[in-house]
Order: sequence, then structure tokens, then C-alpha cells
Amino acid sequence: MKKNLLFFYFIGICIFLFACQNKDSSRVPAEYFFHIPEKTSFRISPNGRYISYLKDYDGLKNIFVLDLTDQSTHRITTAKEQDIQSAFWANDDELIFLMKRNLGDSLRLMVVNRNNHHVRSILKPAVIKMRWVGPIQVINNEILISLNDRDSSVFDVYRLNISTGDKSLIGRNPGNIVRWLTDYEGQLRLAMVSDGLTETILFRDNEEEEFHPVINSIYRSRVQPLGFTVHNRNRIYALSNRKRDKLALVEIDLNTGKEIRILFQHPEVDLNTEGYSKQTGQMEFVEYDDQRPGRHFLNHRLEDVFLKINNKIPNCSIKMIGRDSVFSGFLIHASLDIDAGSTYYYNYKEDRLLKLSDENPKLDSSLLAPMKPISFSTRDGIRLSGYLTLPKKVTGKMPAIVIAPEGINARSVWGYNPEVQFLASRGYVVLQVNTRGLTGFGKERWFEGFKKWGTTIQNDITDATTWLIKEGVADSSKIGIYGFSLGGYSALHSSCYKPNLYACAASYSGITNLFTYLKEAPPYYEPYRQMFYEMVGDPVKDSEYFRKHSPIFHADKIKHPIFIAQGSRDSRNNVNETNQFVKDLRNKGVPVTYMLKNEEGHEFENEKNKISLYMELASFFDKYLQ
Repeated sequence: MKKNLLFFYFIGICIFLFACQNKDSSRVPAEYFFHIPEKTSFRISPNGRYISYLKDYDGLKNIFVLDLTDQSTHRITTAKEQDIQSAFWANDDELIFLMKRNLGDSLRLMVVNRNNHHVRSILKPAVIKMRWVGPIQVINNEILISLNDRDSSVFDVYRLNISTGDKSLIGRNPGNIVRWLTDYEGQLRLAMVSDGLTETILFRDNEEEEFHPVINSIYRSRVQPLGFTVHNRNRIYALSNRKRDKLALVEIDLNTGKEIRILFQHPEVDLNTEGYSKQTGQMEFVEYDDQRPGRHFLNHRLEDVFLKINNKIPNCSIKMIGRDSVFSGFLIHASLDIDAGSTYYYNYKEDRLLKLSDENPKLDSSLLAPMKPISFSTRDGIRLSGYLTLPKKVTGKMPAIVIAPEGINARSVWGYNPEVQFLASRGYVVLQVNTRGLTGFGKERWFEGFKKWGTTIQNDITDATTWLIKEGVADSSKIGIYGFSLGGYSALHSSCYKPNLYACAASYSGITNLFTYLKEAPPYYEPYRQMFYEMVGDPVKDSEYFRKHSPIFHADKIKHPIFIAQGSRDSRNNVNETNQFVKDLRNKGVPVTYMLKNEEGHEFENEKNKISLYMELASFFDKYLQ
């Protein structure tokens, strides 16, 4: 009898272990979602014959070039110490590239010749920061860049000769210029000044003249220049919400500062900045994110290009990466909510499409879950939006994860999201929330979040979670909350003030202390300080509010398990404060999973660290929600 019992016990254990093994084997590995694509940063040469891209060689990102005439590929750089960060064509034979930097590394801007692979430096290495002056153009062998070499808090503009390395100062920043813009011919003729609360557009007829103000506005009413028009050298295309709620595409006369006409506006959402062509000096289309991405064409020829591409890869969301100078060769990226996408070369004259690279070739789209636009009502009657992603095999009420918005400029949009798909693939209902206080839905909806990071924005997240429970798809006892940056703050804030609504919370580089968040801003953010005070709060005047709504001061309120991931070099969070916060939680008996990566900043960049982060995050949710 005992032998029979032992036999059946053994069989039962085997079945259990097999079931667990089978369950684990059915899960898509984290590296399939968060690996760095094999090929990135595709660019097409002006004549349309060559395509460059970055790819690993001996463990570092290097530049490779595809010759479209014979389909041959050649590596043209040999980086030995650091990855190449980005590259673009200076002309048909040379590429300008920027080396990736770690904290304290010198800025290195280089040029490589496609034919002989000769590399030369065009900027003396220095521990400074550089910004491109847009639109990026190489005219007469020169480009425009801005550097903070004279003063770390301001960026002056230089014209840099890529053959000789000589540079000349053409725009001295008095300390309050936050953006520069060149005209269609590459002349520096527009600048934007900010004191944090007001913005002024400065204009000049040529580079020999002084700048003078033409448009003044408070930052709440934005005028965002996109580019100079080709048909009139004193006019620009811009996105503007002056005298309207939503950002619309307009044409502005810089002689008078007045709008000449509205080219397009959307009734529900702001427009995005894509669509200006530096090759033609025209607005060719505008894009926007409503429930799904949309596009309105102003150039019918380009509309025909997109139509023909759509005929070859239907139903995809298509983004244009670049094109040649003769309107024949195009680089595009096509994706779906259940497909990370692929990069293609399209020849318009030949109506020929060539796939260049798959983003995630190991990822089977049939295992991924569609993203559904949703809307819900808040406690005060406001209709807000978001996205709901249900696991492929939904059976009854499921464990759920609510993802809070990561920043005011980071509303959730429809499309492939590796975090969402990874969590859904592990059996979680995933809800992304677009709260008040985010840009993209008009300025009034944005204003409603000012100085309300700890109140209205958190209430919106709570109301979204309540809606999810009422919909009957989520098990109310198995809901977690997660977020990055501001979203991490929301997760920790909810743990303090809504401990019974969530079973656990996860913060990735989440803000724990509002005082530190504003104090730690780098010096070149100084012109925006007053704006941050108005949006987030003033550390002195609003100190009581900051203390009440900074999670670091309320560790005693947290009862459920917490996950925290942070980099030691995170400039927005003091690692010593985070360490103390974790210590306080553990002293009070709160289960804490803490991942600290010494070499990382606010967002993890190392591929192994990123994969490790999401494996730990998944294990955390599996432990407390499954």
C-alpha cells in the first residue's frame, strides 16, 4: 500500500513539475522584447545609391554601408572603445558620426569616407555637450552645431567646416536662448528665448544683423517653429495654440509676427512635429495621435508614395525615416501594435520594396495581444483616454497591471510597446492611462495637471483602476501599479495613499522626492526653472505640498510589496535618498525588491541591464499577483 502511495505521489510531483516547466516554456523570453535590434539608424545617401546603418562589430556599434546597385555590404568603421551613437550622410562619399559617451567622456565628432574608410576628427575632443541646429544640413561643406564650451549653462552656435575642422561663432547665446533655427539656405536667422514663463521668437534678415523680437507669448500658449518656407524667406511653418486650445499647423510672417493661414488642425488632439522637409522647404504632411495615429497630407505626390507602400504592406503604421534628393528612394519603418516592425527601402520610380531589417525577428506576432483604445469618466466628470491590452487567453477576471504616464510629454499612443506586450505575454491585463497634465490633448487638459502631480493626476489613475475593476476583466485583489520616472512616482504615491487598491507597486527610476527632482536639474535647464515651478510647484512656497506628496517622507504608509530599480548616475534621483527610502521600508517590514545599477542613469541603456530589469520586474509581479 505504501509503495502504491509513493508511486502516485511521485507521478503527481512529475506532473506538477512538467506543468510548471510547460508554463515557463510557453512564456516569451524577455530578451525577445528588450534586445537592441541588430541594425539601427538607417540613412540614405543624397544620390539614393547607398544606405548606411549601425551594426555590432566585435561588440561595438559600427557603420555599415549597403550599395543598392549590387546589394554588397561593407563595414567602414572600426570603433574599438565606444559605440558609434549616430551617423548621417554629409555627401555621397562621407558620413558624419558621433561617438557614444559615458559620464565625463569627451565629445567626439568624426567623419568617415565611404571609399577608403579614412576617419578624421572634425571637432577637438572636449568634455562638453553638443546639440544639432536644425534642420541639419551640410551646405558648402559646413554644418551648424551648438556647444556649451564657453559656459556650461548656455549653448552658442558655430559653423563647422567638416573638411578642415575650423569653426566660427555665428550665434552667441546671452544665456536665455533655448533653441536656434536655420532657414532653407542654412543661414542662422531664428532663435527662441525663454525666461521660464514667457517665450520670445527672435528673427533677423541675415547673419550680419542683430536678432530682434517678433513674437512674444507665455509658455502656456506655444508657437513652435518647424522650418522656413521655400516660397517666402521671411515666413515659417509652425505649430501654434495661440487663441486656440489645440496645436494647429500655421504659416507665420516673421516681418509682422502674425499668422497668415491655418494649414491644418485636428478637433481632438494636438498635431505632432513631423512633416517638414529640409529638402523642399515645404510642409508635406502632418501627423497626430488620436485613438490611433493619423496623417494629413499636404503633398499629393508624397501621399501617392505612402499609398503605394500601404498597398504592399497593408494596415501598418508607417513612419518615414529619410529619402534621397531626387524623390526616388525612401526609407520607412512599418509596425503594428502586435509587431515591433521592420525597416524598408522603397523605390518610388520602380515601385519596389526591399526589407532591410526586422526589429524583433524572434518575436512571433501571433503570441502578442492587440491594444484597444478605451475611455473612462473621472470622479469629476472628465472623459479621459487610455489603452487596454488583454492577454491572448483571457479566462475570467485576470491579474492586472496599471501603467502610469512617464512624463508630461509622454502620453500613451497606439502602437507596439515592448513593456506592454511583455507583461501581457505573461498573462496580465495591462491598462495605460492618459491622465490630465499631459501634453497632446490641448492646453486646457495640460493646465489641469499643474501643481497637481500629487492630487488630480493620482486621482485620475485611481479612477482608471476603478473603471478597470468595474469592467470585470481585472481581479480586484490582484492589481499592481507600475511606472517609469513620473510613472514610478505615481506608483509609489499610490502605495502611500491607496495601499488597499493595489497588491503591489513597481517604480523604475521613479521620483521619490519632489524637492530633489527640481534641485538636481542640470545647469542648461535653468531657463525653464520658473516654468517647472509653475507646473510642479515651488520648493519654497509649496514646501508643505511637496512634503505631503513626496513618497520618501511617507514610507510608514506603505504596506504592500515594492519593487524599485534605479541607476546610481540618475541625475533626477539622489541615490543616497533612494537607499534610505529602501532601508526605511525594510525596517518597517515591507517586502522590497531593489535593483541598483551603478553604471546606469535615469534610463537603463546597457542591453543586459535592461533585460535583467524586466526579468526581475516580471518575477516580482508573478510573485505577488499570480
